[in-house]
Amino acid sequence: MIPIAEVKKELNYNENLKEVIDVLKFIASSEFSRVSGRVPSEDAMKHHIVKCCGLLNPSAKTAPFFIGNKEKKKAFLLVCSDEGFLGGINTRIFNMALDKGMRGNVEAIVLGENGAKLLRDAGTRPTVFPTVNNEVDVKHAAAISSYVMSLYRKNKIGSFYVAYVHFKSFTSHQMKMARLLPAEELITYVEDKQSIETIIAPEEKFVTEYLAKLWLESNLYKIFWSSKLSEWATKVMHLENSSEELKEIMEKMRFQYFKSVHALNDTVIREIFAARAIKTG
Repeated sequence: MIPIAEVKKELNYNENLKEVIDVLKFIASSEFSRVSGRVPSEDAMKHHIVKCCGLLNPSAKTAPFFIGNKEKKKAFLLVCSDEGFLGGINTRIFNMALDKGMRGNVEAIVLGENGAKLLRDAGTRPTVFPTVNNEVDVKHAAAISSYVMSLYRKNKIGSFYVAYVHFKSFTSHQMKMARLLPAEELITYVEDKQSIETIIAPEEKFVTEYLAKLWLESNLYKIFWSSKLSEWATKVMHLENSSEELKEIMEKMRFQYFKSVHALNDTVIREIFAARAIKTG
């Protein structure tokens, strides 16, 4: 039987640990509420991009950034995190990217050092960008967009994919792979016949490239918000599970402690009565 002092010490330790976990859970819940309240409700950028595409000549449908090049290698962005309690998500994103074709001669891009370690351990040398912070700055999306567009412009890649966790609800998240380049969806917004004459300057290829870049930035920005919401929701649920597990452990330990105390008291009482009986006898 474990000594009562050891059981009591372990019980006190678990009680303190549960208090810490509950505090972390409260912080994570508060941060989730704060972040979810800042998510843009409308995609204003997409509206303007679609409107501009409607003014292009029909020939824009064959623009390089709209049709891509299947002969060139693929680029993958893994939206990972360096935050605690999210190692499982990083691994799932990495495995999904492998399943979706991130093998062999590809351009690997990753957010955060934890995700970069997964790629390096698999023999891939990635380009590493900082993880998404809680403010989800559009400049972050713009920096990655500029890098990817540069690769595309130099014909180093022919397509660009993003692997991330898509936020559906607080308790429901989905691993998702999105292809953002070529921007084929923009072709659907280019009219087969112009309704009004449009003067396009400096050249159509530069305009389509800029629209593709804005499209890429807009989608990355939305993906970063979705990923950040999933991160905080996952943290809350992970901490809640840990708290419940500790609660069950502590209940068993309390039972064991009181059982041990009761057994010790019984032993002491019996010894006292036995000593008295010997003394009076």
